[in-house]
Amino acid sequence: MMALRGRNRRGYVLLLVLFVVALAATAMASVCRMSLEKAVHAGRAEADLRRRWAVISCRSVLLPKAEAIIAKSKEPGAQVQREVRLNGRPLTLVFADEQAKANVNLLYAQGGLSGAEREVRGIVEAAGAPVTVELRPIPGRGKSFGTADAKDDDPLAFESFGQVFSRDEPRTLLSARGAAPPVVAGLTCWGDGSLNLRRASAEAVRAVLSRRLAAGEITRLLEMRGKNANLESSDLLDALNLSEPRRDAVDDLLAGESTCHSLWIVSATGERSWYDLAISDGGDGAMLFSW
Repeated sequence: MMALRGRNRRGYVLLLVLFVVALAATAMASVCRMSLEKAVHAGRAEADLRRRWAVISCRSVLLPKAEAIIAKSKEPGAQVQREVRLNGRPLTLVFADEQAKANVNLLYAQGGLSGAEREVRGIVEAAGAPVTVELRPIPGRGKSFGTADAKDDDPLAFESFGQVFSRDEPRTLLSARGAAPPVVAGLTCWGDGSLNLRRASAEAVRAVLSRRLAAGEITRLLEMRGKNANLESSDLLDALNLSEPRRDAVDDLLAGESTCHSLWIVSATGERSWYDLAISDGGDGAMLFSW
């Protein structure tokens, strides 16, 4: 009888030991899982911090050099794309001359909402981008933009692409079909509205000058530019033999030098891509957008 009771106690102790071992194993598994999750979160936080520092570094160092980088490019145009690696991380940099694009604020001041929509759609269709044009100007703004009555501190009717497209997805705005320039190479919401004729795309030139020149005159202007890309805008206008009032009206829309530039920075952490846009008009600071 005593031997049976001893065996029962040993069996009870064995069950208790097994229970404690199972409980300890469960606790250790939970601790390991929590540690793994914290390590993953810490790794993501570190990667995001490195990405943000890379963006800030590129923006502060390279944005002021945008004009020089564009000027040295072999292909004249509104923007230049470069692929770089910073601290082992790949980055796509897109430098752009915002004054080599059709300004939505100018198109709105020239032709109202319907006229601006027509010109914007033409640029979008040329790029072949699957975006929906939906202009939403801020009420009461922008009517005098780009005119002699405009003031430097007049608020803009369009301050971002979010007011131009129903969904301003940067990946779509930066992509193009074939050899056509992307949407952001032809349109802008920033700058004073004047156009750098030497760099602007044909679509941007037509959009800006369509209310000052006939279609045939714009075609001739573009043909002359294509034959000699080094001609100044004044030389191109001379060849059109415009009357003085018409010549002055066109000249008011053109810029001899560009002072507004932008830098797109495309980066990634894990499976997500990040898009950062900085615009500088030559003064202190810059306008910043992130997606």
